[in-house]
Amino acid sequence: MDIKIDFHWQLSHLGEQHNIDKVLFEMLEAVQTEGSLRKATDKIQVSYRYAWGLLNKWECLLGQPLVTLERGRGAKLAPAGEKLMHGQRQLNASFSPELDNFSTQFKREFESLINQDDADGFNIFASHGLAVGTLRDLINQQSDFQLDLHFHGSLESLRALRNGDCHIAGFHIPVGELGHHLAKDYLNLVSEDSHQLIYVVKRNQGLMVANGNPKQVQDIHSLTQPDLTFINRQADSGTRLLLDQLLQADNIQPAQIRGYTHEEFTHMAVAAMVASGAADVGFGIAPMADKFNLEFIPLVWEHYCLAVPRHLMKDARVGEITALLKGQQFHDKLVGFSGYDTRQSGDYVSFSDVFSGR
Repeated sequence: MDIKIDFHWQLSHLGEQHNIDKVLFEMLEAVQTEGSLRKATDKIQVSYRYAWGLLNKWECLLGQPLVTLERGRGAKLAPAGEKLMHGQRQLNASFSPELDNFSTQFKREFESLINQDDADGFNIFASHGLAVGTLRDLINQQSDFQLDLHFHGSLESLRALRNGDCHIAGFHIPVGELGHHLAKDYLNLVSEDSHQLIYVVKRNQGLMVANGNPKQVQDIHSLTQPDLTFINRQADSGTRLLLDQLLQADNIQPAQIRGYTHEEFTHMAVAAMVASGAADVGFGIAPMADKFNLEFIPLVWEHYCLAVPRHLMKDARVGEITALLKGQQFHDKLVGFSGYDTRQSGDYVSFSDVFSGR
């Protein structure tokens, strides 16, 4: 059984309620990326006539053009279409992970009422990212057990593991000296005697900016520019810990950064804010910049690992997780994104490999 919770847009017009068709948002996204209404309809697999009718319907209801067609030059989003598309992006990015967490927990509680048996469930609390989401999808498609994935910050996930609230925790920590400085926060929660680390992916974190880099962001010092608005990650997330270490290393005070206190809870939400123009720059992973068609300024490579209690290492479900991480499908799913290195995926790695700063 799978339970999904979603939201929809509703427009009130002349006393009538109209739900905005999801395909409208898909079409606006496709027009932006393809630059042509015809190519957009091919991409989302609807007829040109249907797309034209859908645009006319919503342009009439909203009283604004959504797409501008230019003879010989394709199509582009009108200001209202761009605003609508970015609004949907921000909603998805900000609330989808929380809705996923709620639906996952509700599904587990509901199934326990029906089956009176929770043995087949497997919980992972993990820092947000495309790689761990891909792992979850592959397991739920191919394995006999369901993987319940809850997105939380790295340290929050490790605390949940210590407290027995999950089976496995996913966390990330920077490679090199920065990771060595942060290690004590992690090693207060996990130990080599009690846990085995399984490598998920090596990934790149850096600054995400709009295409063309209009504010000429170069490095971490650029965040202090007075005309630049930053969007941050929440406290206790691995990404926030990393950013604070970078600022400290370069003697930058948070008060010097406009927007430092403005927080989002996922890489996706940060990228969506930058893509919509609500912020000029965010800090996050390279694949999310790709996903939102942003430019990426690389700063730090980091390890992303699963911490598994040693008493679970003979569990067949852990074996399946390891096999999928090593498998070709996992690698193929990530190959199109920059800033991911899957050469160690599925390997057992030592604490010194991850926490020593090498």
